[in-house]
Amino acid sequence: MRPGDLLFFHEGGNVYHVGIFAGKGKMWAAPEPGDVVRMQDIWTESFTVGRAW
Repeated sequence: MRPGDLLFFHEGGNVYHVGIFAGKGKMWAAPEPGDVVRMQDIWTESFTVGRAW
């Protein structure tokens, strides 16, 4: 993974959260709807990486 990659968190084939990879096990994301975006730990390995380039 590279910083800027999108992380699609999924369970049972459904995506329930998206974050932006920041590097070193961290991502930028809003913890819940309506909250502010902040850097946080990636808490699970159940995600797929998306890259535009």
